[in-house]
Formats: sequence, C-alpha cells, structure tokens
Amino acid sequence: MEIRLNAGKFSSFIAVPADVVDNHLASASGLYVKVLLAVLRANHADTAKIAAQLSVPETDVKEAIGYWIRSGIFQEDDKAKHSMASTAPQEVVVSAHSLSPAEIQDRVEKNQDVRFLFSMAESIFGNLLTSTQQRGLLYIHETLGLPVDVIVMALQYCVSIGKGNFAYIQKLCAGWADQEINTHAKAEEYIRLQTQRHSREQQVRERFGLRDRALSAQQSRMVQSWFDDLGYDIDMIGEAYERTLNAINQLSFPYMNTILKSWYEKGIHTPQEIALKDVRTGGDPPKSSGSKRRTSSYDLDEFDRRGFNIPKIDK
Repeated sequence: MEIRLNAGKFSSFIAVPADVVDNHLASASGLYVKVLLAVLRANHADTAKIAAQLSVPETDVKEAIGYWIRSGIFQEDDKAKHSMASTAPQEVVVSAHSLSPAEIQDRVEKNQDVRFLFSMAESIFGNLLTSTQQRGLLYIHETLGLPVDVIVMALQYCVSIGKGNFAYIQKLCAGWADQEINTHAKAEEYIRLQTQRHSREQQVRERFGLRDRALSAQQSRMVQSWFDDLGYDIDMIGEAYERTLNAINQLSFPYMNTILKSWYEKGIHTPQEIALKDVRTGGDPPKSSGSKRRTSSYDLDEFDRRGFNIPKIDK
C-alpha cells in the first residue's frame, strides 16, 4: 500500500532521530515512545506534566526518559544531572549519535582502538557496518565507557545466541555498563553464567518435551534454583518430573519444586538414594509416565500443607 504524509494539513513537525526508528522500535515499549515524542515536542522533560498528559505514574515517565538517556538519544543538561527526582522541568538535549560520516572517519583514522573495534565488528557480523552501527559502537565505547575488548566479547556473545540485532546489543551493553561489567574477566564470567543458564534450560525443556517454547521467568528461576541452590542435576530433576506425572498426570513446575525441596530437606541427592528410600519406606519405584500410582519417597501431606490440591486417585 502506498501512502504519503498529508503535509499541507500541518503547520509544524517534530524531528525524530533516525536511530529511534532504526534501532529502538522493537525494543522500546509503547510508553517509552510516547514519552520520547512528548519530550521532543516540548524540548524539555517536565515529568509531572507528561505523566498527567499520558495518565501514567510519574515514575514510569522517569524510567522512560532514563531509557532514552542510556540509549544516547537524550543527554541531560549538566545543571540538571543531579535532579532526576526534581519536580522542575528537566532540560534534555537531543544527541541522536549525531556524528557525521566524516567525523566517524576522522575517529577511525586517529584512534587505533576504534579502527580495531570496527574491523572486529565487521568480521563478527560478516558485512560492512552501517553508519548507524558505527555511531552505536562509538556510543557504547565513548559514552557507556566499555573497553573495546569487552564490546567485542558482547558482539560475539549476542551473535552466538542468535540475537545479533543492534538494538539487543546496545541494550546488553547498557546493562553491562550499569552493572560495571567493564573488564575482560567480568564479561567472561557473565557469558559463562548465561551460557550455563541457557544450557540448563535447554536440558530441562528437552526432558519435559517443551522444545517449541521458552520457559517463563518464574519457571526459569525455579530451574536455576534446582541446579544452584539444591545442587541437583538433570537426572534428579527428571525423577521429579516422572513422579509429578505419576501423581497428577500433568506437568507442574510448582509440584516438582516441592518434590525436589522435600528430597533436599531429607538429604536425598541421587536417584539411587531415592530408590533406597522407596525400599526402606515400603514404596515402589515410579511406574511409566502414564501411571497414576504414587510413591512414598516424599511426604504427600507436605503438598496439602503448602496448598496443593492433589486429586484423589483410586487404586
């Protein structure tokens, strides 16, 4: 469909930085975009007025402005940097990574680090950088303050997990800057932990037959707790999965969580210890996934005390 702006109908326009459209439409929420337009229209950030205009809490407006500042679209006036909580209108200067191609080229020629960064980025992406990407990398390096080697690690990591779009990369780097992940060792540890987390979740999803969808945030936290806090591996988690199906005939993360915690409290750490516990308590090993027979290797009364409505099953 071909459309064009009805320019004759409007007496004035707002200039929106191209970087907003190129790199932030997918990552910025609708509220963030509304706040951006409101600030651009007034050329200052009166957070109370914008909150009233949009019928949202003022804290949400401040959060949105913080997002655009971290992204390099806005920068705080020096006199107002100390007063984000102030009720006075805050002066905001639109920067929009406004370096011209000639200015970018000047940096490449004069700065060996920038030249190396661009070269590595093009190697990682497999194509030449656009001017928008070049400005984004300079923003990450010069404004966020991340060293070149750390930025390169971020680029390699994002591409390796299939998230090589530049909006995601800038968001990750902004998070690293906030968390002071600004050395090779810190970046390496972050990547190691994230890779471990993804690997664990992949194991669990395959074991539970959830190959076509990601875990929810709550489910992900439970999975990490099973590995990190309880010290269990995929074999123990698989045992809890089988017994959950045996008992209630459906997948339930909270139910499995209670089983695993019960085993942990009883000092049970391996499938062999589960089998031994079954023998000692007179219980039977779990049947196949389709069976509804319960075992006694964990306290069923505990489920009742914790609010689980376990169906009564005829034997």
